[in-house]
Amino acid sequence: MLRIEIIFQKLQELTLKNSEGVTTSELATLLNYSRANVSHELNQLIKQGKVVKDKGKPVKYSIAKSSIKTENKPNFKFGEFKNFIESSTSLHTLIEQAKAAIFYPPHGMNILITGETGVGKSLFAELIYNYAKSVNKISPDAPFIHFNCADYASNPQLLLTQLFGCKKGAYSGAIDDREGLVEKAHTGLLFLDEVHRLPPEGQEIFFTFIDKGLFRRLGDTVERTAQVRIIAATTEDPNSALLRTFTRRFPMNLTIPPLRARTFEERFNLIQNFFNTESAQLKEKIVVSSNALRALLGYNCPNNIGQLEADIRFICAAAYAKHISYSNSEYIYINSALLPNHISEALLIETQHRQTWNKIIGINRKNIIFQGENNKILYENNKSNDIYDIVNRKIAELKTQGRENFELEEEIEQEIQDYFYTYIYNNTKKYDKNKLKNIISTKVLRLTEALIEQAENSLQCSFNNRIYYSLANHIEQTLKRINSNQKISHPQLNKIRTNYPNQFNAALDCLTMIEHIMDTTLPIDEAAYLAMFFIYGTNNPILPSNNVQIVVIAHGDKTATSITKTAHDLLNIEYALAFDVPLDELPQKILEKIINHIQLTKNKSDMLLLVDMGSLKNFGEEIEAKCSIKTKTIQLVSTLHVIEAIQNAMNGYCLEEVYENVLQIHMLNQAPLVSAPQEESLVNKKLAILIINVPNKSTNITIDLLNNVLSYRQNILDIIALSLSHEDDKLFKEIEEIQQSHTIVAIVSPFNFNTSISQFDLTSLIYPDNIKKLQQLIDIETIYSLIEKTLSNILSNIEPRDLLTDIKHFNENITRKFNIRVSNNTLIGLVMHIACMLEQIINGEQSKVKFIDKQNYIRKYRNEYSIIKDELVIFEEKYKITIPEEEICYILKFFNHL
Repeated sequence: MLRIEIIFQKLQELTLKNSEGVTTSELATLLNYSRANVSHELNQLIKQGKVVKDKGKPVKYSIAKSSIKTENKPNFKFGEFKNFIESSTSLHTLIEQAKAAIFYPPHGMNILITGETGVGKSLFAELIYNYAKSVNKISPDAPFIHFNCADYASNPQLLLTQLFGCKKGAYSGAIDDREGLVEKAHTGLLFLDEVHRLPPEGQEIFFTFIDKGLFRRLGDTVERTAQVRIIAATTEDPNSALLRTFTRRFPMNLTIPPLRARTFEERFNLIQNFFNTESAQLKEKIVVSSNALRALLGYNCPNNIGQLEADIRFICAAAYAKHISYSNSEYIYINSALLPNHISEALLIETQHRQTWNKIIGINRKNIIFQGENNKILYENNKSNDIYDIVNRKIAELKTQGRENFELEEEIEQEIQDYFYTYIYNNTKKYDKNKLKNIISTKVLRLTEALIEQAENSLQCSFNNRIYYSLANHIEQTLKRINSNQKISHPQLNKIRTNYPNQFNAALDCLTMIEHIMDTTLPIDEAAYLAMFFIYGTNNPILPSNNVQIVVIAHGDKTATSITKTAHDLLNIEYALAFDVPLDELPQKILEKIINHIQLTKNKSDMLLLVDMGSLKNFGEEIEAKCSIKTKTIQLVSTLHVIEAIQNAMNGYCLEEVYENVLQIHMLNQAPLVSAPQEESLVNKKLAILIINVPNKSTNITIDLLNNVLSYRQNILDIIALSLSHEDDKLFKEIEEIQQSHTIVAIVSPFNFNTSISQFDLTSLIYPDNIKKLQQLIDIETIYSLIEKTLSNILSNIEPRDLLTDIKHFNENITRKFNIRVSNNTLIGLVMHIACMLEQIINGEQSKVKFIDKQNYIRKYRNEYSIIKDELVIFEEKYKITIPEEEICYILKFFNHL
């Protein structure tokens, strides 16, 4: 029952006992609700005309006279039907039509429900029945008779007997008078499922009964009467499967949409209901991983709700068997590895619904707990990391250590300063209501905009736009905390008030605005937190510059296919991919087929390659480069290896674990262990994207979001989270240490830092252009890193890293002056050419470039040629060389081809 319903009912009870009414505080105390919540709901009830308040002090509330007489009517009580309404938004029109049919005088309309198998026609019929009882349209003890016409479709006589009964001796075997289901359903509801299996004569018999309420038992001449509401259901087109004269007796025709046409929120409500049902049945908590829930939300479920329920029961049964056999855990655990293939494969599809899934489940949520109580879910009780919980935990921690008050104050102050400093600086959202309204409620976004405007006017300053989301998110979390009666306190409130009086006064004004707009009451402590946003909002610190896919590749016409088929036959599953390499076919063509397959299926899974010999062992590197997935290669192919790989992959092991386990099967067979050669790093220096943040859930969200929108190689680029401290030196040292082992590509932060490193805020990455810019930076830096490794083996007189720095500046200057962008392939060619050209000139070798009609080319592109020549001076001066005209023309040609 909703909170507003509970408050209304309690107020009804109290009004009958005390006509003078009750105060907000009295109601809040009786119901153990916050005063703010009770006040909010009372105001809503006043707007609805159900509650009135007097004009005295203190203000007292009572039930409106027009509402008192409805005390015993179901104003709010719709039972299961109401829950169904709330969780089935796409069915609202059907629900309203069903309610109209129930209320239609004198005895309601007959209803025909159509829809695919498993959409919930039977459930909908039962909910209509329960609703009719709740609104007193049928008696509380009215029967609900469910009859499936398909059960007797092959025997029309027996079918009619079941429905209308029979007289003794009506047919062979009729030894007694028998009452039919129509009689048993008297004053109640008869549900005819699969009604299209009712024979034409049966449909005709129903004409009279529907029209006049009269019928005869089979073999009897006596007319009988019954008052029955009829709901019929069919999976077929009524116009072709039923007599037209029969369908006309059902004026209300409701078509329930299939599961694929329902919203993800509705599907999640169904999943929630089914898991809670199983939890209640098993009397155990069921913990489901977010990945498993995402798969259940996204997989193809052709048999609709019925299949969804059956699949969940199957999963729960498998998890329960594992739980009682192998686990000492206090709950049943379900992850994606436990799902059947037809469900888990949904995780392999790069879907456009990822943002919706994350909104429903939570982008940072690992598990969800189903307890079967009141059909509600409990989210995993992760350690909270908002500022209030941080403060409360820190106070409790310090007190248990017996620390003195002054020490406690000092550490708490530092904790709060660190939080706000990092929270504002590293929150990755930008001022854009249209892009944020799916994350933060529209009302809070409007409120935040008003708060910023008021604080800027009050403090005569301008805040960086990037604090907009940080503040909006803080306000939303604060309101949730208030609504759940959680404590808000700030140990350094007085210190902030005295040290930052302007900001604190502005925060107090904002506090009043929040209370007015959100109809709530906030403690003064919250003003200290708001002041922290205003204190740090103008600072500008300066910083120094899813499952593994198994692929079998082997030489021979059908070698890989045969091995893989044998493994599949033994396992009774098809999982691995097989690629044969005929001896007369180039391996490169097979590689192209594999890459094309990955790109067409959008398979972003890690991949284990089982190959036999030769150049096949190098396929992994090419696949990683072109498909942005991680691979491992084992130069061993047999049925045993393929079986081991498939079993490990299907059990949810990661790529490294599958790789190691497949190698280990040699030890089990007492054969020499074949070790993979030690992999050499692809680059001399890895790349890095810095996220300046505290190590909390915001960091994980940022990393997840970057992983979702960016394509990069994990063995080349690291996403590194840093804690932004008030001690600048500490942060500088951390960044300098990172620069020793990494090239920093970009900083993700909500402020513009005084550094040459490219910077982005997370919300800007919602825009495709900004995603493209960051992706281009990653691609370019990846190219430079890969080329550096290559040049290390080529150049003898030039230090590669130093040279690449100069080439990078050269390219940036030219592309800026020409207003063009160099493609990745062109960049690789250009960089390699310049490096090798310089090495040759330094070594005194003649240029190998032969440029025909050089002078005409120079005259035609005189301005562009001059720009290239001027920019190349940096190399000439540094290495004391002269670059020939032919080389300048050749380099210019790279850019003219764009």
